[in-house]
Amino acid sequence: MRPYWVQGFPVCRGGSEWVVHFGGRLEIGLRGALHVRVERLTARADACRLVYVSDLHLRRGRSVLLSRRVVEAVGGCGARAVLLGGDLVDGASELGALSALVSELGAVGPVLAVGGNHDRRVGLDRVRAAVEDGGGVWIQDTTYRLSHGSRLVSIAGPGAAVPGGGDVRVLCAHHPRVWHWARRAGYDLVLAGHLHGCQVVAFAYRGRLFPGGILYSNCCESRQVGCSRLVVSRGVSDLVPIRWCCPREVVVCDV
Repeated sequence: MRPYWVQGFPVCRGGSEWVVHFGGRLEIGLRGALHVRVERLTARADACRLVYVSDLHLRRGRSVLLSRRVVEAVGGCGARAVLLGGDLVDGASELGALSALVSELGAVGPVLAVGGNHDRRVGLDRVRAAVEDGGGVWIQDTTYRLSHGSRLVSIAGPGAAVPGGGDVRVLCAHHPRVWHWARRAGYDLVLAGHLHGCQVVAFAYRGRLFPGGILYSNCCESRQVGCSRLVVSRGVSDLVPIRWCCPREVVVCDV
């Protein structure tokens, strides 16, 4: 087996299903730039580019740094809209920081947001108000219709009715468990986070990341069933900032 490189990590493939990390990369702290991962659902020249930013976990003492890293990563993506996928704040003290970040990201395009389990602890109404104070749109229970040239991209939150129209239907969610019903509902793209790749990736098998894949069937980068794609972000941050072969990231999607 010959080692080669994937996203900056030395790995080795044994057959078509295994990817095993050798030396790997240990990341401690939050100072490094965010990885920008690209997922292409289409090769068409007029693709609509979305950037999904999940699991900010803004908290006292690190919100300024994390916000700067997000703005740097998103600003160079050329995205048409920014989707915030939940777990935005870890405490009420950071709601102002969230508003400020949403305002900065608004220079890129519409900022659409949903909540996660950490946001529920703070209070979804309070997190929603912070997003809207920054000029963003809270889509937890509704659909945002984004015009892109001659095409219409429908972007729904997890509590919204399945969009009935649009050339592309996108579900902006937090937990990847929504994938099972969302693909049957006809979504072309389902975006989720929450798992952080379990922060340690020793190897991949049949698209799943391990050891996290032992507990979570959707611990993966992406998977495709028919015309529907699930994309799971490793997230911007986490409670304990230690990772192995699991870069903190934002995800760009061309649809």
